[in-house]
Amino acid sequence: MDEGDHRDRAWFVAPDALIVVDRNGTILDANDEANRLFRADELIGTSVDAFVPDDQAAAHPERRGNFHDAPRRRSMGAGNRLSLKRADGTVVPVHIALSPMPDARVLAAIRDLTDVVMVESQLAEATRRRILVEDHERIARDLHDRIIQQLFALGMDLQAALPTTDETNDQRISEAVDTLDDIIRAIREVIFDVRRAQPDEDSLRSRIIGISAGFIASLGFEPSIELRGSLEDLSPPLDEHILAVVREGLANVARHAAASSATVEVIAGEDRISVRVTDNGRGLPTTLDRHSGHANLLTRARLAGGSFRMANRPDGGALLEWDAPRVSPDWDGTD
Repeated sequence: MDEGDHRDRAWFVAPDALIVVDRNGTILDANDEANRLFRADELIGTSVDAFVPDDQAAAHPERRGNFHDAPRRRSMGAGNRLSLKRADGTVVPVHIALSPMPDARVLAAIRDLTDVVMVESQLAEATRRRILVEDHERIARDLHDRIIQQLFALGMDLQAALPTTDETNDQRISEAVDTLDDIIRAIREVIFDVRRAQPDEDSLRSRIIGISAGFIASLGFEPSIELRGSLEDLSPPLDEHILAVVREGLANVARHAAASSATVEVIAGEDRISVRVTDNGRGLPTTLDRHSGHANLLTRARLAGGSFRMANRPDGGALLEWDAPRVSPDWDGTD
Protein backbone atom coordinates (compact mmCIF):
# COMPACT_ATOMS: atom_id res chain seq x y z
CA MET A 1 0.00 0.00 0.00
CA ASP A 2 1.58 3.30 -1.08
CA GLU A 3 1.49 6.63 0.76
CA GLY A 4 -1.52 7.84 -1.20
CA ASP A 5 -3.50 4.76 -0.24
CA HIS A 6 -2.69 5.30 3.43
CA ARG A 7 -3.94 8.88 3.21
CA ASP A 8 -7.14 7.86 1.45
CA ARG A 9 -7.78 5.15 4.03
CA ALA A 10 -7.15 7.58 6.91
CA TRP A 11 -9.83 9.87 5.49
CA PHE A 12 -12.45 7.14 5.66
CA VAL A 13 -11.47 5.50 8.97
CA ALA A 14 -10.81 8.69 10.99
CA PRO A 15 -12.92 8.68 14.18
CA ASP A 16 -13.58 12.42 13.84
CA ALA A 17 -15.71 14.22 11.29
CA LEU A 18 -13.50 15.68 8.54
CA ILE A 19 -14.58 18.39 6.12
CA VAL A 20 -12.73 20.59 3.63
CA VAL A 21 -14.08 24.13 3.29
CA ASP A 22 -13.21 26.90 0.84
CA ARG A 23 -12.93 30.62 1.59
CA ASN A 24 -16.65 31.14 0.94
CA GLY A 25 -17.58 28.51 3.49
CA THR A 26 -18.65 25.92 0.96
CA ILE A 27 -17.99 22.31 1.96
CA LEU A 28 -15.86 20.72 -0.77
CA ASP A 29 -15.42 17.27 0.75
CA ALA A 30 -16.61 15.34 3.81
CA ASN A 31 -15.99 11.87 5.19
CA ASP A 32 -18.68 9.45 6.32
CA GLU A 33 -18.25 10.43 9.97
CA ALA A 34 -19.04 14.04 9.04
CA ASN A 35 -22.31 12.97 7.41
CA ARG A 36 -23.18 11.00 10.54
CA LEU A 37 -22.34 13.85 12.91
CA PHE A 38 -24.09 16.51 10.84
CA ARG A 39 -27.03 14.14 10.16
CA ALA A 40 -27.03 15.30 6.58
CA ASP A 41 -27.55 13.19 3.48
CA GLU A 42 -25.06 15.24 1.48
CA LEU A 43 -22.69 17.85 2.83
CA ILE A 44 -20.68 18.61 -0.31
CA GLY A 45 -21.81 21.88 -1.86
CA THR A 46 -23.56 23.18 1.25
CA SER A 47 -22.38 26.11 3.36
CA VAL A 48 -20.72 25.44 6.69
CA ASP A 49 -22.60 28.49 8.00
CA ALA A 50 -25.83 26.46 7.87
CA PHE A 51 -24.50 24.30 10.71
CA VAL A 52 -23.66 27.12 13.09
CA PRO A 53 -26.07 27.51 16.07
CA ASP A 54 -28.55 30.36 15.68
CA ASP A 55 -27.05 32.49 18.47
CA GLN A 56 -23.65 32.44 16.74
CA ALA A 57 -24.75 32.49 13.10
CA ALA A 58 -24.54 36.26 12.54
CA ALA A 59 -20.90 36.51 13.66
CA HIS A 60 -19.63 33.33 12.00
CA PRO A 61 -18.99 34.63 8.44
CA GLU A 62 -16.75 37.41 9.81
CA ARG A 63 -14.86 34.96 12.04
CA ARG A 64 -14.42 32.60 9.11
CA GLY A 65 -13.11 35.45 6.98
CA ASN A 66 -10.69 36.52 9.71
CA PHE A 67 -9.30 33.00 9.85
CA HIS A 68 -8.73 32.92 6.09
CA ASP A 69 -7.01 36.32 6.27
CA ALA A 70 -4.56 34.99 8.87
CA PRO A 71 -4.67 31.18 8.62
CA ARG A 72 -2.96 29.20 11.34
CA ARG A 73 -3.23 25.69 12.65
CA ARG A 74 -5.60 25.42 15.60
CA SER A 75 -5.62 22.26 17.69
CA MET A 76 -8.66 20.76 19.35
CA GLY A 77 -9.53 22.36 22.65
CA ALA A 78 -8.01 25.72 21.75
CA GLY A 79 -10.32 28.56 22.68
CA ASN A 80 -13.83 28.16 23.99
CA ARG A 81 -15.86 25.00 23.51
CA LEU A 82 -17.93 25.23 20.36
CA SER A 83 -21.31 23.93 19.24
CA LEU A 84 -22.63 22.42 16.02
CA LYS A 85 -26.20 22.64 14.73
CA ARG A 86 -27.10 19.45 12.90
CA ALA A 87 -29.32 19.29 9.83
CA ASP A 88 -32.26 18.27 12.04
CA GLY A 89 -31.79 21.36 14.24
CA THR A 90 -30.30 19.64 17.28
CA VAL A 91 -27.20 21.27 18.79
CA VAL A 92 -24.21 19.29 20.09
CA PRO A 93 -21.00 20.41 21.82
CA VAL A 94 -17.86 19.91 19.74
CA HIS A 95 -14.14 20.51 19.56
CA ILE A 96 -12.86 21.72 16.18
CA ALA A 97 -9.29 21.59 14.89
CA LEU A 98 -8.42 23.71 11.85
CA SER A 99 -5.57 23.15 9.41
CA PRO A 100 -4.90 25.54 6.50
CA MET A 101 -4.49 23.88 3.09
CA PRO A 102 -3.36 25.14 -0.33
CA ASP A 103 -5.72 27.31 -2.41
CA ALA A 104 -7.31 28.94 0.67
CA ARG A 105 -8.96 25.70 1.71
CA VAL A 106 -9.26 24.58 5.31
CA LEU A 107 -9.42 21.09 6.76
CA ALA A 108 -11.66 20.95 9.83
CA ALA A 109 -11.62 17.96 12.17
CA ILE A 110 -14.73 17.95 14.37
CA ARG A 111 -15.16 15.79 17.47
CA ASP A 112 -18.54 15.15 19.10
CA LEU A 113 -18.30 15.93 22.83
CA THR A 114 -21.82 14.86 23.83
CA ASP A 115 -20.61 11.95 25.97
CA VAL A 116 -17.79 14.04 27.44
CA VAL A 117 -20.19 16.82 28.44
CA MET A 118 -22.56 14.31 30.01
CA VAL A 119 -19.74 12.85 32.12
CA GLU A 120 -18.56 16.34 33.06
CA SER A 121 -22.10 17.22 34.12
CA GLN A 122 -22.33 14.11 36.28
CA LEU A 123 -18.94 14.90 37.83
CA ALA A 124 -20.00 18.49 38.51
CA GLU A 125 -23.23 17.32 40.17
CA ALA A 126 -21.38 14.76 42.31
CA THR A 127 -18.84 17.42 43.30
CA ARG A 128 -21.59 19.90 44.13
CA ARG A 129 -23.32 17.40 46.41
CA ARG A 130 -20.06 16.44 48.11
CA ILE A 131 -19.17 20.09 48.76
CA LEU A 132 -22.66 20.75 50.14
CA VAL A 133 -22.37 17.81 52.52
CA GLU A 134 -18.94 19.04 53.63
CA ASP A 135 -20.36 22.54 54.07
CA HIS A 136 -23.22 21.19 56.21
CA GLU A 137 -20.74 19.25 58.31
CA ARG A 138 -18.64 22.38 58.77
CA ILE A 139 -21.69 24.36 59.95
CA ALA A 140 -22.62 21.61 62.39
CA ARG A 141 -19.04 21.39 63.65
CA ASP A 142 -18.81 25.15 64.12
CA LEU A 143 -22.09 25.22 66.03
CA HIS A 144 -20.91 22.50 68.35
CA ASP A 145 -17.33 23.63 68.84
CA ARG A 146 -17.88 27.37 69.10
CA ILE A 147 -21.41 28.02 70.35
CA ILE A 148 -22.57 25.03 72.37
CA GLN A 149 -19.35 24.82 74.34
CA GLN A 150 -19.49 28.52 75.19
CA LEU A 151 -23.13 28.30 76.26
CA PHE A 152 -22.40 25.23 78.33
CA ALA A 153 -19.54 27.01 80.11
CA LEU A 154 -21.78 30.02 80.74
CA GLY A 155 -24.44 27.77 82.24
CA MET A 156 -21.89 26.20 84.58
CA ASP A 157 -20.76 29.66 85.71
CA LEU A 158 -24.36 30.67 86.42
CA GLN A 159 -25.00 27.49 88.37
CA ALA A 160 -21.91 28.14 90.47
CA ALA A 161 -23.32 31.55 91.37
CA LEU A 162 -26.66 30.16 92.56
CA PRO A 163 -25.93 29.76 96.31
CA THR A 164 -26.61 33.38 97.33
CA THR A 165 -28.78 35.04 99.97
CA ASP A 166 -30.70 37.05 97.35
CA GLU A 167 -33.75 34.90 96.49
CA THR A 168 -34.73 37.15 93.58
CA ASN A 169 -31.26 36.90 92.08
CA ASP A 170 -31.27 33.13 92.59
CA GLN A 171 -34.55 32.89 90.71
CA ARG A 172 -33.26 34.96 87.80
CA ILE A 173 -30.08 32.92 87.52
CA SER A 174 -32.09 29.69 87.66
CA GLU A 175 -34.33 30.91 84.84
CA ALA A 176 -31.26 31.93 82.84
CA VAL A 177 -29.82 28.44 83.24
CA ASP A 178 -33.10 26.94 82.04
CA THR A 179 -33.06 29.26 79.04
CA LEU A 180 -29.50 28.23 78.22
CA ASP A 181 -30.54 24.59 78.38
CA ASP A 182 -33.33 25.31 75.91
CA ILE A 183 -30.89 27.11 73.58
CA ILE A 184 -28.39 24.25 73.69
CA ARG A 185 -31.19 21.76 72.97
CA ALA A 186 -32.40 23.83 70.00
CA ILE A 187 -28.90 24.18 68.56
CA ARG A 188 -28.36 20.44 68.85
CA GLU A 189 -31.57 19.95 66.91
CA VAL A 190 -30.26 22.32 64.24
CA ILE A 191 -27.02 20.33 64.03
CA PHE A 192 -29.02 17.14 63.59
CA ASP A 193 -31.17 18.72 60.89
CA VAL A 194 -28.11 20.09 59.04
CA ARG A 195 -26.40 16.72 59.07
CA ARG A 196 -29.41 14.85 57.75
CA ALA A 197 -30.73 17.52 55.37
CA GLN A 198 -30.74 16.86 51.65
CA PRO A 199 -29.06 19.58 49.56
CA ASP A 200 -31.46 22.39 48.61
CA GLU A 201 -31.19 22.60 44.83
CA ASP A 202 -32.55 26.16 44.71
CA SER A 203 -30.58 27.75 47.54
CA LEU A 204 -27.98 30.37 46.68
CA ARG A 205 -25.35 28.32 48.50
CA SER A 206 -26.15 25.27 46.34
CA ARG A 207 -26.18 27.28 43.13
CA ILE A 208 -22.78 28.86 43.88
CA ILE A 209 -21.34 25.41 44.50
CA GLY A 210 -22.98 24.10 41.33
CA ILE A 211 -21.47 26.85 39.17
CA SER A 212 -18.03 26.30 40.70
CA ALA A 213 -18.21 22.54 40.19
CA GLY A 214 -19.26 23.09 36.59
CA PHE A 215 -15.93 24.79 35.84
CA ILE A 216 -13.79 21.81 36.89
CA ALA A 217 -13.43 20.55 33.31
CA SER A 218 -12.39 23.89 31.80
CA LEU A 219 -10.13 24.83 34.73
CA GLY A 220 -8.47 21.44 34.98
CA PHE A 221 -8.82 21.43 38.77
CA GLU A 222 -11.46 21.81 41.46
CA PRO A 223 -11.74 25.39 42.73
CA SER A 224 -11.83 25.96 46.49
CA ILE A 225 -15.08 27.37 47.83
CA GLU A 226 -15.48 29.38 51.03
CA LEU A 227 -18.99 30.48 51.96
CA ARG A 228 -19.27 32.42 55.21
CA GLY A 229 -22.26 34.04 56.84
CA SER A 230 -25.96 33.85 56.06
CA LEU A 231 -26.81 33.65 52.36
CA GLU A 232 -30.54 33.41 53.02
CA ASP A 233 -33.22 36.05 52.52
CA LEU A 234 -31.27 38.15 50.03
CA SER A 235 -33.13 40.19 47.45
CA PRO A 236 -33.57 38.21 44.18
CA PRO A 237 -31.51 40.67 42.09
CA LEU A 238 -28.61 40.30 44.52
CA ASP A 239 -28.77 36.51 44.19
CA GLU A 240 -28.37 36.82 40.43
CA HIS A 241 -25.58 39.41 40.74
CA ILE A 242 -23.59 37.09 43.04
CA LEU A 243 -24.04 34.10 40.70
CA ALA A 244 -22.95 36.22 37.71
CA VAL A 245 -19.81 37.37 39.55
CA VAL A 246 -18.83 33.80 40.47
CA ARG A 247 -19.49 32.60 36.93
CA GLU A 248 -17.56 35.40 35.26
CA GLY A 249 -14.70 35.21 37.75
CA LEU A 250 -14.12 31.51 37.12
CA ALA A 251 -14.57 31.98 33.37
CA ASN A 252 -11.78 34.59 33.41
CA VAL A 253 -9.50 32.18 35.27
CA ALA A 254 -10.25 29.44 32.73
CA ARG A 255 -9.66 31.76 29.75
CA HIS A 256 -6.63 33.76 30.79
CA ALA A 257 -4.92 32.65 33.98
CA ALA A 258 -3.16 29.35 33.20
CA ALA A 259 -3.64 28.74 36.93
CA SER A 260 -3.38 25.57 38.98
CA SER A 261 -5.66 26.75 41.79
CA ALA A 262 -8.48 29.22 42.33
CA THR A 263 -10.66 30.19 45.27
CA VAL A 264 -14.22 31.49 45.37
CA GLU A 265 -15.11 33.37 48.55
CA VAL A 266 -18.59 34.67 49.32
CA ILE A 267 -18.69 36.47 52.64
CA ALA A 268 -22.09 37.58 53.95
CA GLY A 269 -21.98 40.12 56.75
CA GLU A 270 -24.87 41.78 58.52
CA ASP A 271 -24.96 44.69 56.09
CA ARG A 272 -22.90 43.73 53.02
CA ILE A 273 -22.01 40.80 50.76
CA SER A 274 -18.59 40.45 49.16
CA VAL A 275 -17.48 38.04 46.44
CA ARG A 276 -13.81 37.33 45.74
CA VAL A 277 -12.34 35.09 43.06
CA THR A 278 -8.57 34.63 43.26
CA ASP A 279 -6.10 32.46 41.35
CA ASN A 280 -2.38 31.69 41.27
CA GLY A 281 -1.99 32.19 37.52
CA ARG A 282 -0.09 34.67 35.40
CA GLY A 283 -2.20 37.70 36.33
CA LEU A 284 -4.44 39.92 34.27
CA PRO A 285 -3.79 40.38 30.55
CA THR A 286 -2.32 43.74 29.57
CA THR A 287 -5.56 44.61 27.79
CA LEU A 288 -8.78 43.14 29.04
CA ASP A 289 -10.96 41.53 26.38
CA ARG A 290 -13.97 43.75 25.80
CA HIS A 291 -16.10 40.59 25.85
CA SER A 292 -14.63 39.43 29.18
CA GLY A 293 -17.68 40.51 31.16
CA HIS A 294 -15.80 43.31 32.92
CA ALA A 295 -18.35 45.93 31.86
CA ASN A 296 -21.21 43.62 32.83
CA LEU A 297 -19.91 43.22 36.38
CA LEU A 298 -19.34 46.97 36.68
CA THR A 299 -22.97 47.49 35.67
CA ARG A 300 -24.14 44.91 38.19
CA ALA A 301 -22.13 46.63 40.92
CA ARG A 302 -23.74 49.97 40.05
CA LEU A 303 -27.25 48.47 40.08
CA ALA A 304 -26.59 46.82 43.44
CA GLY A 305 -25.10 49.98 44.95
CA GLY A 306 -21.72 48.33 45.35
CA SER A 307 -18.23 48.24 43.85
CA PHE A 308 -16.15 46.04 41.57
CA ARG A 309 -12.45 45.78 40.82
CA MET A 310 -9.91 43.46 39.21
CA ALA A 311 -6.22 43.56 40.10
CA ASN A 312 -3.02 41.56 40.10
CA ARG A 313 -2.11 40.02 43.45
CA PRO A 314 1.30 40.86 44.98
CA ASP A 315 2.17 37.16 45.34
CA GLY A 316 1.06 36.28 41.79
CA GLY A 317 -2.24 35.65 40.10
CA ALA A 318 -5.29 37.84 39.88
CA LEU A 319 -8.08 39.06 42.14
CA LEU A 320 -11.69 39.81 41.23
CA GLU A 321 -13.62 41.52 44.01
CA TRP A 322 -17.29 42.54 44.02
CA ASP A 323 -19.09 44.09 46.99
CA ALA A 324 -22.66 45.25 47.60
CA PRO A 325 -25.14 45.95 50.43
CA ARG A 326 -27.39 43.03 51.45
CA VAL A 327 -30.47 44.91 50.26
CA SER A 328 -30.01 45.76 46.60
CA PRO A 329 -31.35 49.20 45.56
CA ASP A 330 -32.71 47.73 42.30
CA TRP A 331 -35.17 45.54 44.23
CA ASP A 332 -38.66 46.79 44.85
CA GLY A 333 -39.50 44.10 47.41
CA THR A 334 -41.21 41.70 44.99
CA ASP A 335 -39.86 38.57 43.31
